[in-house]
Amino acid sequence: MRSRPSHILFDLDGTLADSSGGILWSFAATLERIGLPADDAVLRTLIGPPLGESFAILGVAPERIDEVVDLYREFYAQRGIYEAHLYDGVAVTLEELSSRGVRLGVATAKRIDFARQMLSALGVAHLFDEISGASIDLRVTSKYDIMASVMQGWNFDPGVDVWMVGDRHYDMVAARTHDVRAVGALWGFGSAEELLDAGAHWLITRPVELLDTDEEGGDAPCLAPDVCEMCGAIHDPSLPSPSAEAIRD
Repeated sequence: MRSRPSHILFDLDGTLADSSGGILWSFAATLERIGLPADDAVLRTLIGPPLGESFAILGVAPERIDEVVDLYREFYAQRGIYEAHLYDGVAVTLEELSSRGVRLGVATAKRIDFARQMLSALGVAHLFDEISGASIDLRVTSKYDIMASVMQGWNFDPGVDVWMVGDRHYDMVAARTHDVRAVGALWGFGSAEELLDAGAHWLITRPVELLDTDEEGGDAPCLAPDVCEMCGAIHDPSLPSPSAEAIRD
């Protein structure tokens, strides 16, 4: 069993909530306004990264990125923010973790005011004692810096067990860089391969698996019958098997 964490950070889009409908609509509306094509399959791959990076991938010129991000946020504020729902099991998992004394935080690339509005609308904002997101002025957008803001707010002692739960490689890389446990959420927008390649310590298939902990600690367990005992990788025949060297702690 895993040892019980004292603090858990969560990504928002693709981890706590399925916000894909509002995000995709806002992307499509923005691209239509500026005259660029909007391919749904491509847009789905851009849920999670900072908006500036996403619009650069979509072909927006560097000098127009800030302008286009502002336009996207106008559309998102009108409609996108309200088209989200919690994934099954998220609410009960958060409530149980909170009742156990685990301190909960959110570190999202979504703009901080949008993140707070969405979490309030979803009825779970009160369960988090730290919520951090991209700054309104765009000066803070990286997942590393956003995580740092949460961790500074907690001001915990060195050596405590901290986890970061997310569905994309940005979350795993930031967690590793901060030297906290990187937990990959397979119900979101990333794949097992993406998460493991980015350094996930283990993967989970349902939010309630975060409750599967042990006071005495130990190694990360298998989380389902089809999960590798050594590394936590989902056995998917369509994916190459990661080497132990690539995924070890």
